Parts: sequence; C-alpha cells; structure tokens
Amino acid sequence: MDIKTIDKNFDTSFVAPDDIEWFSIREMPFSVHGVFYSEEEGLYRRLPKDVADATNEGVSYLSTKTAGGRVRFATDSPYVVVRVEEPFEQPTPHFTIAGRAGVTLFVNNQYEITVMPTYEHLSKADPTHGGNGKVVFDGMCYPYDVNGDVYQAELFMPLYSPVNALYIGLKKGCVLKEAAPYKHKTPMLYYGSSITQGACASKPGDDYASRLSRMLDTDFINLGFSGSAKAEKTIVDYIAKQDPSVFILDYDHNAPDAEHLKKTHFALYDAVRTEHGNTPIIMMTMPTVEGRENRPRNKARRDVIFNTFEKAKARGDKNVYLIDCYGCFGALKNGECGTVDGLHPDSLGFLRMAQRVYPVLNRILNGD
Repeated sequence: MDIKTIDKNFDTSFVAPDDIEWFSIREMPFSVHGVFYSEEEGLYRRLPKDVADATNEGVSYLSTKTAGGRVRFATDSPYVVVRVEEPFEQPTPHFTIAGRAGVTLFVNNQYEITVMPTYEHLSKADPTHGGNGKVVFDGMCYPYDVNGDVYQAELFMPLYSPVNALYIGLKKGCVLKEAAPYKHKTPMLYYGSSITQGACASKPGDDYASRLSRMLDTDFINLGFSGSAKAEKTIVDYIAKQDPSVFILDYDHNAPDAEHLKKTHFALYDAVRTEHGNTPIIMMTMPTVEGRENRPRNKARRDVIFNTFEKAKARGDKNVYLIDCYGCFGALKNGECGTVDGLHPDSLGFLRMAQRVYPVLNRILNGD
C-alpha cells in the first residue's frame, strides 16, 4: 500500500494554479546570497572553480553544493510555488533527501514548507537505470497569517546538492519587489567541515549557520567542505582576501590529526589577521556530546585551538574569540544525543550549536 493513499500529508504532488506566473531567481528583484551562478557550468557555486580545483579534490566536488545559498524577495502572492532543477546524485543513508537536496521556505522569518524530490524523482533520473541525470521537482504553499499583506520570503537552498536552476511561481499581477535588506549586510564567513556545511540537518535552514543568520538578521557565506577542510595554502589565501564582518574558523574535525591542526591552525589565523587587522575572528572546537573532550585524541586537538587563541591574545589581539563546542549537543541520557550517527548533528544538535555560538556573535554584531 502507498502511504499517500491513507495519509494525504505524505503526498507532495500538486497542480500549478491557472493564474501562476513563473520567475527565475536570476531575474530582479530576487536577491541571491551565499552562492553565485556559473554561466560556463550552468549551476550555482560557493567558491570560484579555479580556487576550488587548486585546493583539493573534495573542495572541487563540494564547491558546487549550495549550502548557505539563499533567495530573498517580497510579495503579497497568496501562494508560492518553487521549482528546482538539479543534477542527479546518489542519496546518502544517514541524511534526509529534504536536507541534502530540498529547499526550505521561510516567510517573515517563520518556517513554511520544505520542497524536496521524491524517490521516484531520483530513480527516474538515475543514469544507471536509464535516467537522463536531471532531477526536476516542485511544490507550493499558502503562507499562513499574511492576510493579503506584503511579506518577506527567504528560500534556503540544498545543503549537499548542486542546483542548475530555481524558479518561483506567484499569482499573476501580485506585488513582487526586493526583500528588506539584512540588518547586517556584510556577510559572516564560515570555514569548516561537513558539520559547517550542514550534515545532517533534516532540512536546509536547520544548519547552525542558517539558524544564526535568522537569529541575528545577517548575511553569511558557508565554506564548509565535508571531509575536505584542511587549511591548504590555496584556500587560506582565498579566505584571507575576503572581507566579511566576522571570520568563523571551524575546521577542527577535518584536520587529519592534532599535528596537522598544529601546523595549520595558527597559520590560518595569522593569514587572516595579516590581511584584516581588526576584523573579529572566532575559533571553534569540534561539537560533541558531553564528556568527549576528555578523550585523548580530542583533548590534543582541543589544546591546539586553545593554544592558538592564547598565542593570539598574547600578541595583543583584542578581537579574537574562542567558542568551545565540546559538549554542546548535551548529555547522553534518556536516549538523546543530538546527532544522527554519533558525529553529525541532527536538527536538535544544530540548534544547540547555534545556541552555543549565538552569545558571542550577538556581542560582536550588536554589542549585547
């Protein structure tokens, strides 16, 4: 039996309204944040191709995943339809299809809907089963509590999938204009691991960087690269040349060992500080459940980051911050752990990460 036959809430299909008008997010007045469109490749990217390719194979592959990509606009349309075109990629067992490949819509900073491909979409696109390698899916919602007023819409793009094209469908003749700007227009920049990229949030927008963006009303750039953030010179030089409001260095998990971290961690900090004499720099240790900081391997890595921080302070740096994320997922009790596999956060784990990081960022950005 198909679950959709007994519970209509599992049916994600829809018929587009007769009065719909389609728009590409590449048109005005849509604003796209955190990613840019590559005409040559026909997809969105987080990092220039030449930089990604020169860094390492993993970054080259992951730089086309749209983690942290957002689309913003304002409208009074009684409905919003989203259509996404993606290349086929194999699903992963511990990551929801919604989080890996879907898109999430927030209206006036409140969650509305997640639009995601179905297994049927994926299987029909799978080239090993005769598919053409192209996944096209769509969905719609009627935003609650807007009462015909103009509302602010923000769409969070897939965490672990490329996007070739994204279209928005609105009622013909409705208001469509630019979204209100972020309170903090200069983006924060995150550099880190799969956790920074967003594995394994239930849906886009649940990752800690996106949560903090909504909590602080700030733009951001997500340079999280699953298994591939190792602070090579190419990516360090690129990061140091950017001009964000805050640098967040969160690559502890991807350093192969404490010795690698020791060789690269202060060097990354120093490269950034050399280019930016007073921009805030946040150093983060890896997020874990309580007690993991006492494991010898973890303690050695944690000590490296603490030592970088102390060395920076000793040089007189007054705008460097340390956030110790060990234990931020909470205690292993009552079956609760905040992760899907003992390592990658679920949406609860990401909420707890955001809550750990928020006070420092709020003090930096808002003086609170």
